[in-house]
Amino acid sequence: MKSALALCLCTISAPALAVAQEMSGAVTLGFGDHEVADIDQGLSTASLDGRMNLAFANGMTFGVNAGYLDLGIDGAPIDINGTFVGLDVGYQMASGLSFGAYAEQLTADAGIGIDLTLKSIGAKAGYQTGDLDFGAFLGRTSVSPDITGLEADTIGLSARYTAMDNLTLGGSFQRASLSAGGSEEIDVDLIGIAGAYDINAQFSLFGGVSRTTIDEADLDITTTGLGVGYNLDLGGVSSMVSLELARTDLSAFGGGTDLDTVRLGFTLPLGGSGAAAPLNSVADSIFNPRHGAVNAALTGAF
Repeated sequence: MKSALALCLCTISAPALAVAQEMSGAVTLGFGDHEVADIDQGLSTASLDGRMNLAFANGMTFGVNAGYLDLGIDGAPIDINGTFVGLDVGYQMASGLSFGAYAEQLTADAGIGIDLTLKSIGAKAGYQTGDLDFGAFLGRTSVSPDITGLEADTIGLSARYTAMDNLTLGGSFQRASLSAGGSEEIDVDLIGIAGAYDINAQFSLFGGVSRTTIDEADLDITTTGLGVGYNLDLGGVSSMVSLELARTDLSAFGGGTDLDTVRLGFTLPLGGSGAAAPLNSVADSIFNPRHGAVNAALTGAF
């Protein structure tokens, strides 16, 4: 599965590569070690994430995003794994305005013979002026197999600012309004900020913090991550190894627990400027959020 996903970016976009005017993106191979407070049970993850964006002379754009995560539980006979694939098409106007559409699918397999899939479709728009880049989307997410008609209307706003050549700042807000069978909607809100700073040609820092809230359930999830990257030169190909320390604080109904994480990553750029932060980092989950507050929160935590 990991090998297939490693080829997914090039396979899907291969017909367009020959005529693309610009290409950007990156691939990150990651490993994580997780500890839950007050629980003597270790968790470990292995992940592979990739993203590629193509721009054409006629203003058309095409993007593909793919990921795989394997979550192992110490002493348990089964692993939990998830796969993600996202596609988007758009048109970039000379004025800086852009618009398009996206489709995403997140599938989780807990090893019990039942896969849970979130399917998202929607429209997006953006505006770029100077060093500022704004984005917005509106969409809908459905669940398969059908769980009492559960679905979500999703909206999101994002902003990215290149303050200096070596400093990038970003922020994101998302809301998923969940409903099932005509019941009252439950809102899941996520807000996050992130930054990436190149200290010099070799070392860089990146960090981010996001907060997910469900007011109706008195639930708050806060994820914070801070990492350092070291740039390598492998035969003329720039790459980065990274280390990130992250913590996810879960608070619900007056109680709570913490998830502490250590992440390692190896990132290869795919043209352009690559990525401001490793694709398995909290910062990247804010710089390049998936469409939907639930998807984005899971990406940052794991």
